[in-house]
Amino acid sequence: MSLSGCIISRCTALLLVCALAAPSAVFARQKPLTPEAVHARLLKRGIGNWVGVQVLSGAAFSGRLVSVDDTSFGLQLHNDPTITPVLYTDVTYLQTGLTGGQIALCIGLPLAVAGVGIGVILSMRRSQPPLPTLSTLPVAP
Repeated sequence: MSLSGCIISRCTALLLVCALAAPSAVFARQKPLTPEAVHARLLKRGIGNWVGVQVLSGAAFSGRLVSVDDTSFGLQLHNDPTITPVLYTDVTYLQTGLTGGQIALCIGLPLAVAGVGIGVILSMRRSQPPLPTLSTLPVAP
Protein backbone atom coordinates (compact mmCIF):
# COMPACT_ATOMS: atom_id res chain seq x y z
CA MET A 1 0.00 0.00 0.00
CA SER A 2 1.44 3.35 -0.95
CA LEU A 3 1.96 6.22 1.46
CA SER A 4 -0.96 8.22 0.02
CA GLY A 5 -3.29 5.21 0.37
CA CYS A 6 -2.24 4.79 3.99
CA ILE A 7 -2.89 8.47 4.72
CA ILE A 8 -6.28 8.34 3.02
CA SER A 9 -7.34 5.26 4.99
CA ARG A 10 -6.22 6.83 8.27
CA CYS A 11 -8.08 10.05 7.52
CA THR A 12 -11.19 8.11 6.56
CA ALA A 13 -11.05 6.10 9.78
CA LEU A 14 -10.56 9.27 11.85
CA LEU A 15 -13.45 10.97 10.09
CA LEU A 16 -15.67 7.93 10.72
CA VAL A 17 -14.81 7.90 14.42
CA CYS A 18 -15.54 11.61 14.78
CA ALA A 19 -18.85 11.28 12.94
CA LEU A 20 -19.96 8.39 15.14
CA ALA A 21 -18.84 9.99 18.38
CA ALA A 22 -20.56 13.33 17.73
CA PRO A 23 -23.97 13.75 19.36
CA SER A 24 -26.70 13.34 16.81
CA ALA A 25 -29.66 14.52 18.85
CA VAL A 26 -30.63 18.17 18.84
CA PHE A 27 -30.76 19.61 22.31
CA ALA A 28 -33.92 21.60 22.84
CA ARG A 29 -35.37 23.37 25.83
CA GLN A 30 -37.76 21.16 27.70
CA LYS A 31 -41.35 22.18 28.12
CA PRO A 32 -42.30 22.78 31.75
CA LEU A 33 -44.07 19.84 33.32
CA THR A 34 -47.65 20.29 34.38
CA PRO A 35 -49.05 18.29 37.31
CA GLU A 36 -51.44 16.58 34.89
CA ALA A 37 -48.58 15.49 32.64
CA VAL A 38 -46.60 14.14 35.61
CA HIS A 39 -49.67 12.21 36.82
CA ALA A 40 -50.30 10.74 33.36
CA ARG A 41 -46.65 9.71 32.85
CA LEU A 42 -46.51 8.04 36.27
CA LEU A 43 -49.73 6.13 35.61
CA LYS A 44 -48.31 5.01 32.27
CA ARG A 45 -45.04 3.91 33.92
CA GLY A 46 -46.89 1.86 36.54
CA ILE A 47 -46.52 0.97 40.19
CA GLY A 48 -43.34 -0.90 41.09
CA ASN A 49 -41.14 0.64 38.39
CA TRP A 50 -38.21 3.01 38.94
CA VAL A 51 -38.48 6.73 38.19
CA GLY A 52 -36.15 9.69 38.55
CA VAL A 53 -37.46 12.98 39.94
CA GLN A 54 -36.11 16.50 40.40
CA VAL A 55 -38.10 18.86 42.60
CA LEU A 56 -38.29 22.66 42.89
CA SER A 57 -35.64 22.79 45.62
CA GLY A 58 -33.14 21.27 43.18
CA ALA A 59 -32.92 17.90 44.92
CA ALA A 60 -32.90 14.94 42.55
CA PHE A 61 -33.54 11.36 43.55
CA SER A 62 -34.79 8.12 42.13
CA GLY A 63 -36.87 5.37 43.60
CA ARG A 64 -39.50 2.74 43.08
CA LEU A 65 -42.99 4.09 42.51
CA VAL A 66 -45.24 2.68 45.25
CA SER A 67 -48.37 4.84 45.11
CA VAL A 68 -50.07 7.33 42.81
CA ASP A 69 -52.75 9.63 44.29
CA ASP A 70 -54.63 12.64 42.92
CA THR A 71 -52.19 15.25 44.28
CA SER A 72 -49.01 13.31 45.06
CA PHE A 73 -47.14 10.08 44.54
CA GLY A 74 -44.98 7.96 46.81
CA LEU A 75 -41.43 6.78 46.16
CA GLN A 76 -39.43 4.21 48.05
CA LEU A 77 -35.82 5.28 47.74
CA HIS A 78 -32.97 2.77 47.46
CA ASN A 79 -32.20 1.12 50.85
CA ASP A 80 -34.86 3.20 52.62
CA PRO A 81 -37.96 1.41 53.95
CA THR A 82 -39.99 4.62 54.35
CA ILE A 83 -42.13 6.04 51.58
CA THR A 84 -41.28 9.57 50.42
CA PRO A 85 -44.33 11.56 49.28
CA VAL A 86 -43.81 14.01 46.38
CA LEU A 87 -46.38 16.56 45.20
CA TYR A 88 -47.02 16.80 41.48
CA THR A 89 -46.67 20.59 41.66
CA ASP A 90 -43.11 20.25 43.05
CA VAL A 91 -41.78 18.15 40.14
CA THR A 92 -39.56 20.02 37.65
CA TYR A 93 -38.08 16.99 35.87
CA LEU A 94 -39.31 13.42 35.59
CA GLN A 95 -37.44 10.54 34.01
CA THR A 96 -39.44 7.40 33.45
CA GLY A 97 -37.16 5.52 31.05
CA LEU A 98 -34.20 5.84 28.73
CA THR A 99 -33.80 9.23 27.06
CA GLY A 100 -32.87 9.72 23.43
CA GLY A 101 -29.31 10.64 24.41
CA GLN A 102 -28.88 7.45 26.41
CA ILE A 103 -30.18 5.36 23.53
CA ALA A 104 -27.84 7.17 21.13
CA LEU A 105 -24.95 6.51 23.50
CA CYS A 106 -25.82 2.80 23.72
CA ILE A 107 -25.85 2.56 19.93
CA GLY A 108 -23.12 5.06 19.06
CA LEU A 109 -20.44 3.92 21.49
CA PRO A 110 -20.09 0.37 20.11
CA LEU A 111 -20.13 1.77 16.58
CA ALA A 112 -17.37 4.23 17.49
CA VAL A 113 -15.28 1.45 19.03
CA ALA A 114 -15.79 -0.66 15.90
CA GLY A 115 -14.77 2.31 13.75
CA VAL A 116 -11.60 2.79 15.75
CA GLY A 117 -10.82 -0.92 15.43
CA ILE A 118 -11.35 -0.87 11.68
CA GLY A 119 -9.23 2.27 11.41
CA VAL A 120 -6.40 0.68 13.36
CA ILE A 121 -6.56 -2.48 11.26
CA LEU A 122 -6.57 -0.48 8.04
CA SER A 123 -3.72 1.77 9.14
CA MET A 124 -1.54 -1.14 10.28
CA ARG A 125 -2.16 -3.27 7.23
CA ARG A 126 0.78 -3.21 4.91
CA SER A 127 1.35 -5.11 1.74
CA GLN A 128 3.41 -8.17 2.53
CA PRO A 129 6.15 -9.23 0.13
CA PRO A 130 5.41 -12.53 -1.57
CA LEU A 131 6.91 -15.56 0.06
CA PRO A 132 9.58 -17.40 -1.92
CA THR A 133 8.29 -20.48 -3.65
CA LEU A 134 9.80 -23.83 -2.91
CA SER A 135 11.15 -25.88 -5.73
CA THR A 136 9.27 -29.01 -6.60
CA LEU A 137 12.39 -31.03 -7.29
CA PRO A 138 12.72 -34.19 -5.22
CA VAL A 139 15.24 -34.05 -2.45
CA ALA A 140 18.12 -36.46 -2.98
CA PRO A 141 18.74 -38.90 -0.16
